[in-house]
Amino acid sequence: MGRNRVAWTICGIGLGWLSLAGAPARAADSIEIAALEHAARSASPVLEAARERARAALALVEAAGVRGDPELDLWVRNALPNLTQTADRPLAVEVEVVQPVRWPGKRAAVEAVAEAEAKAAVFEITVEEQRLVGQLRRTFGELCAADQEQRTLAEAHELLELLRATATARFGAIQEGALAVLEAELAQDEHDQRLDRVFARFQAARAKLAALSGVLSESLPLRVGALPEPAFSVREGPLPFGPAAPSIVAATLRLAVAERRLEAARLGLKPDFGVGGGVLWPEGENPELTFKLGMELPFLRRRRLGPEVTAMASAVAAARADLANEDVAGHAEAVRLGAERDRLERSLARLAGAIVPRSSVALDAARVGFLNDEVPFSRLLELFNDWFHARIELASAEADRYAVWAESQALAGLPLAELLPESRP
Repeated sequence: MGRNRVAWTICGIGLGWLSLAGAPARAADSIEIAALEHAARSASPVLEAARERARAALALVEAAGVRGDPELDLWVRNALPNLTQTADRPLAVEVEVVQPVRWPGKRAAVEAVAEAEAKAAVFEITVEEQRLVGQLRRTFGELCAADQEQRTLAEAHELLELLRATATARFGAIQEGALAVLEAELAQDEHDQRLDRVFARFQAARAKLAALSGVLSESLPLRVGALPEPAFSVREGPLPFGPAAPSIVAATLRLAVAERRLEAARLGLKPDFGVGGGVLWPEGENPELTFKLGMELPFLRRRRLGPEVTAMASAVAAARADLANEDVAGHAEAVRLGAERDRLERSLARLAGAIVPRSSVALDAARVGFLNDEVPFSRLLELFNDWFHARIELASAEADRYAVWAESQALAGLPLAELLPESRP
């Protein structure tokens, strides 16, 4: 009996050291979400691609307002008099400059299309930032949950080893003792299996964080910092979602692009003009000033461009439907996230306030009962598993709540003042 008490004392000391080893690492030695977000802002290929698309759209805005190049015409009149039998008429040379002129409103419509596309492309940077930060935070929550599960598995494995040693020391070689030892060894093997799966999940989450941040996974440490405490903007009911949400703003900008394109396409059915002037030098006579005014004859333009106008009208209707869908889907997502937050808040309160401490008390009571021949070893293992799963569920619920908070921030539009790159188009 004394040997058993010593074993349980060693168990308590071992768990204490493991708890110290599992304390959150210092920022310089661990993966921290703030550092990941900072790295993503400067190194993420996704954000860089969005910035380059915005720069391209802004460059096209400048080009959209430029007028067409003038055309230089050279006319030689009566160039072959012998062929045309007009030798009695003088040779004349005319130089003419013609400037194409768009139908009133066409140029402004093209500029409006380019400006709308640029606004949508620039805001797409914000959308990508929101999405990237949300993915980073959700993945970091998964990493923290996997890390905590690894630590709990390590503690559980150490405890199972002490339980096996205790059973061996107490029962010796009798049949009941052999069964107890076998149960402890089987539980250890199952924990080893789970530890392998959890470590693979940990490595996958770590690699995903590196990819989202635009860095190599080898550059991230193996230790994980503390999971931040989420601060929800509302404590109950649906989470915030409104006209300022990134999905709504992006859909509104896409609708504006479609409407500007439709307007430009309709104006494209109108003819363009040409205005010019020049100098005519008849042979042997004084030069003359000339003036030219021309207009396209759009006989086939409606047949050629009419289907494009119809397609643009359908694109506007589709963009309007997309906006309505984003609004409906966003409100539904806000309700879902609010319900999930409420569930996790209640679950965490039960886990932290009742289930985890009671499972620890039950395990301690079972340990004492086992030492006093009042509790069988199989029951002790059952209560040990309850203790283990309660701690795993607590870590998982904390990570899930953080993920819900990250999704709600991305849905409503988290403040991006500190997320903007130094050089933005």
